[in-house]
Amino acid sequence: MRDLGLTDKVVLISGGGGVLGSAFARGFADSGAKVAIGDFVGDKAEKVASDLVSHGTDAIGIGADVTKEDQVVKMVADVVGRFGTIDILVNAAAVQIYPGKEITEVESPEWDFVLGIGLKGIFMCSKHVVPVMKKASRGKIVNIASIAGHRGLPGGSAYSAAKGGVVNLTRQMGVELGKYHINVNSISPGFTPNRLTSVNQYAGKPDDSSQTVAAGVNLTVPPLGRNGDIEDYVGPVLFLASAWADYITGADIPVEGGRMAAR
Repeated sequence: MRDLGLTDKVVLISGGGGVLGSAFARGFADSGAKVAIGDFVGDKAEKVASDLVSHGTDAIGIGADVTKEDQVVKMVADVVGRFGTIDILVNAAAVQIYPGKEITEVESPEWDFVLGIGLKGIFMCSKHVVPVMKKASRGKIVNIASIAGHRGLPGGSAYSAAKGGVVNLTRQMGVELGKYHINVNSISPGFTPNRLTSVNQYAGKPDDSSQTVAAGVNLTVPPLGRNGDIEDYVGPVLFLASAWADYITGADIPVEGGRMAAR
């Protein structure tokens, strides 16, 4: 049987120091890829990379704010300088407001920050990685959207807007970049018990909220009988980055146990 074809591929993961991003990093490492971890918090990126290196993976960690073009340019240059190219980009950086706020309560800087990390960051990373992929006449981009990009999320106006944008940006990029043999797809994870990084954590402020999801979200059991776990999302990302997905582009795969089908 044909394998995933990820051995020695160079993968850059934005938000790679987070819960989801680090899980993706381990999945790629287990598949033989070379992994570059980008994260707003450089120490987190370096820790994930160090853990991978200790298990035999060729990996580096880079601190970068994906909303800052100069930092993204440097991150991409550092990865290419180390590995020679970038075959796969996983845009996993995201941030949420905890506790959730109704739209009239969201402060403008909070809105800008959530949209900046979760949507502008994908634009920025893709803008500077795509030229590298064009030179190779191939590439795979996997964007991390969310079920929140397909339906209302009480208390999550900024996050839902960002993730809805990710879904449509994925379609647009798939249309634009297909002629360069660059596949662009996304997955939409469902709600899990694992929190995203909060605005407060990014801003270096105390965050004592124990809330794991926005207030009012219905977490009833989906048709598959359980809520999602982090490892449920790794396989779909590896698939979309692999040779098995060479004829898929502009698509979003919901990974949420069938909850949207049952709504």
